[in-house]
Amino acid sequence: MPRLDESRASLLDALAGHYGPLSPPGGGPPGSGDAAPFEWIASVALGLVADPRIASAALAALREAGLLEPGALAAIDPLELDDIFRQARVRLTARVLQPLRKIARWASDQAFDAESVRLMSTETIRESLRGLNGVGPATADSLLLFALGRAAYPVDRPTYRVLVRHGWLDPSADYDEARSVAESIAPDDPGALAQLSLGLEKVGRDACKPAVARCERCPLRHLLPEGGPIEVG
Repeated sequence: MPRLDESRASLLDALAGHYGPLSPPGGGPPGSGDAAPFEWIASVALGLVADPRIASAALAALREAGLLEPGALAAIDPLELDDIFRQARVRLTARVLQPLRKIARWASDQAFDAESVRLMSTETIRESLRGLNGVGPATADSLLLFALGRAAYPVDRPTYRVLVRHGWLDPSADYDEARSVAESIAPDDPGALAQLSLGLEKVGRDACKPAVARCERCPLRHLLPEGGPIEVG
């Protein structure tokens, strides 16, 4: 059976043909636009945990208040920040705000700007983000991929199910093993990894469900092993 990287063309073509271009958290292509690096980070961080409309309104409120500079967001009093969102009629929970402020403090400590980002390796940024309380491995890789345009893959549960059931990943693989397998399909192409991530998430939610694989509705059914989907442990 072909490895995942050997199935690249067929896999990406099938996802594109079924779903078309998919928009990442934050609403734009990886690392694109004229926004400063931290604005993209804030946009993606909000998009990962909030409804798109709420995330967009929250970002606009932060921009209006001059808080899309990491030092300013890290230093503001939490009650004042709550008041800014209240006036903008945006409701965000502590689960959303606390990691965002920790990322802001981290970015401020790193003197985060376009030049410093360019000089930092992907692995250095990854390990630094993972060290923040409330920022897990998948969130760190989402920020790398969707905000900074790095060739990283955020492995979620839907992706894990798709990879295992197609025989591309051992069911006992840990997060970093799964990430390495997923990244092998396009190790130097963040755009392809972004579409792969977004596409596999939709496949996992639409067809490759936790309890049962509904292969008849899956755009990747032609890539299944001869014996059918492999059981997820």
